[in-house]
Amino acid sequence: MGSQTIALPSHQAQPTLARAFLKRSVKMLKRVSLAASPEALEAALSAATDVGGVATLLSDLAPLGLDLSAVDPFVEMMARGAAVKRELMESAGGALTSSQVAKALGISRQAVDKRRSRRALLAVPSGSGDYLYPACQFTSAGVLAGLEKVLQAFQVRNPWTQLSALLARAPGLRGKTILEALQAAQVEPALAVAASIGEQAA
Repeated sequence: MGSQTIALPSHQAQPTLARAFLKRSVKMLKRVSLAASPEALEAALSAATDVGGVATLLSDLAPLGLDLSAVDPFVEMMARGAAVKRELMESAGGALTSSQVAKALGISRQAVDKRRSRRALLAVPSGSGDYLYPACQFTSAGVLAGLEKVLQAFQVRNPWTQLSALLARAPGLRGKTILEALQAAQVEPALAVAASIGEQAA
């Protein structure tokens, strides 16, 4: 009788996968750290968070002349992507967790998840199984008026692309961003711009 591979339940497999990923990541970070310049390491250490430090280090390596392909052929591309995402979130005023959004809006976390699922709130995956909600979509009174309509008007579904579109200055809005148009109660023009994004690829 041949041997069979028994799949572990997800709650049992998670620690094993986490340990394997940690072991591999530590090796990568060791190679990168030894290859980086003092300037790159200082910049990484000055980051506000651990994740920000890693992203800063990786994004700074290419400009400082390190051949990232010697570490991993995809590291440079991933680092640039991480840097762009970090800059986007900073431009958005930071991010709130699901629990923070629930508290701010006076609703349950389940209700927050439902709003995200129906595209009434913009959220990006955090990598830990939860979501982060860009702060720019909220006001002291709650959610920015017209945001749900704009999110549902987007033909692109990638949340990072949507966030980038919300923060980009649009000729159709006379140089304003979609968020600025919503803040000025210019919902219809904002909807028109949002609906046009990605229409050529649709």
